[in-house]
Amino acid sequence: MKKPRIIVITGTLGGIGLASADVFSRDQDIVVGIDIKEETDDLVKQTKSKIKDFHYYQADCTQEVQVKETIETVTRTFGRIDVLFNIVGGSGRKFGDGPIHTVSLDAYQKTIDLNLTSQFLVSKYVVTEMLRQNGGCIINTGSVLGMVGGNDMFATSVYAATKAAIIGMSRSMAMTYAKNNIRVNVISPGLIETNMTQRAQGNEAIFAYIDEKQPIYHGRHKLGNPMSIALAARFLADSEADFVTGVNLPVDGGWTAQ
Repeated sequence: MKKPRIIVITGTLGGIGLASADVFSRDQDIVVGIDIKEETDDLVKQTKSKIKDFHYYQADCTQEVQVKETIETVTRTFGRIDVLFNIVGGSGRKFGDGPIHTVSLDAYQKTIDLNLTSQFLVSKYVVTEMLRQNGGCIINTGSVLGMVGGNDMFATSVYAATKAAIIGMSRSMAMTYAKNNIRVNVISPGLIETNMTQRAQGNEAIFAYIDEKQPIYHGRHKLGNPMSIALAARFLADSEADFVTGVNLPVDGGWTAQ
């Protein structure tokens, strides 16, 4: 019988996080979710009831002390961390991210913290534990917008910068820690059907644009399925994928192939 792995998923209460928790749980792994919602939140309760061996820790991943304490608690409780799927992040539009000449320094910093600082901090403290155990797998989350430019509907300059930075950071990590049997890869989603993309889901002009940019669903007014991202993460996390490190894997319906 397969020994269950300890899978830590940040941003676990979003669409991609919940799909990933489900996938890893079905593989008989122990899933440890980290998100900003309180443990008493209804979504947390529902997730615990639906997903076998799901454990939840509340933390703001932009705050170093909270991240450090949470990762140390997870390691004490479960003995190790086999896989980190770092999904934490989101659009900076609510802060004022947009075309660069319109972005305030405050909006810039908040968007940087939400997307880049969060994944940096979690990676830092998980790597610390993985060095002690001499091995592990980290999957960070980029975006197609960290690889290619969008049109005016997707002109969130700071968000794009954070996602490009995550790709670069992860490649550096992959080379630094390969000798320690730690693999680091990135998944860069296209436009996926989650709460974060509600703005796009109600906008015909955006759907027309996406029909061209994600041609696998051309003419279907359909965004990517979170399960596609979760299954990509399962592949990258598999012990048989031990030759795969330093990769940025677009899961984008063909967006970056054009």
